[in-house]
Amino acid sequence: MARRPPQTVYVFQGGGALGAYQAGFVEALEDASLPPDWLVGTSIGAINAALIAGNAPADRVKALRSFWDRVTRPGLSPHLPANPFTAAWQTWQTLTSGIPGFFKPRGPQAWDMNRRAPLPELGFYDTAPLAATLRELVDFERIAAAETRLTLCAVNVRSGELALFDNRDGHTRIGPEHVMASGALPPGFAPVQIGKEAFWDGGIYSNTPLDVVLDDSERRDTLCFMVDLWDASEAAPHTMAQALTRYKDIQYASRILEHLGDHERLQNLRRALRLIGRKLDEQTAADPAVKELLALGCDSRIDIVHLVMRALPGEDSWRDIDFSDERLRARWSTGLKDGRRMLDRAPWKQPWRDRLGMRVHDLEGAV
Repeated sequence: MARRPPQTVYVFQGGGALGAYQAGFVEALEDASLPPDWLVGTSIGAINAALIAGNAPADRVKALRSFWDRVTRPGLSPHLPANPFTAAWQTWQTLTSGIPGFFKPRGPQAWDMNRRAPLPELGFYDTAPLAATLRELVDFERIAAAETRLTLCAVNVRSGELALFDNRDGHTRIGPEHVMASGALPPGFAPVQIGKEAFWDGGIYSNTPLDVVLDDSERRDTLCFMVDLWDASEAAPHTMAQALTRYKDIQYASRILEHLGDHERLQNLRRALRLIGRKLDEQTAADPAVKELLALGCDSRIDIVHLVMRALPGEDSWRDIDFSDERLRARWSTGLKDGRRMLDRAPWKQPWRDRLGMRVHDLEGAV
């Protein structure tokens, strides 16, 4: 059987306002003509992924920029440097006024913790503005055509199980509600009802949806760009404010380094099984028990290009709701710069060692 050509995959973590970094990284990849065959996203990563899959290649960066411009909150003054006061003011404005084109407060009644309400109202904020933004900026007919595969991650409120909305699974027609379900992080946002089930943000279950790609049954050669927004390996805190920030980093990084190590060992074992199988004599290889074991192996090879957004100076534990213009511009610019640095190195072009089935690359040069 002919070997299928390699696929290029983008995997986007959730992180609210930090997602501008992913948009900048996509600009670098578009400039380098590395479009995705498959997009996997959670929360803000699902929004970025839908904006890409739902637009023609030539319009993708424009659509991303339109979205991020729309959800930008003007800063206090372009002449004021970032400081604790301006950051606190931005946070207060977001909490009390919401974000244009994204979400708005429901009103005082939403803060009554004992008030009984329908599921779609069990959140402090109303995301109707996001639905309108998505309908304007995303061509859902293009997503339905599935030229680019799109997988969005959510969690079923009733069962607590991961839910995958995939435009190639044969029974899901992705619409704004699926994107919003992937980003419905409680208690800020209410669950999103789809059919008979309700869904919350996929980040509750796992904020880094790499497993979706590595567990895929197709087992194709893959170049996977995984763009994370939370740094699991920052310095230990020295203040309570830093402790809260560090806690959030660890929580939403979702043990990704451990998962990467597990998958790397597993993929290398699959590769080893195939290499061993080629050395067996015909009689041994034909044994049903041996054939069953060898079927667990595979020849596919996976390059994981792992980028992590480092915290910018002056950011605090509320940075994922800091949609100020200066912060969003800085994050986009950093994603673009990091993307270009990685593309200049292009470590995935290095020759493979025969025994390896998976390699992990980062900006520091680890392979």
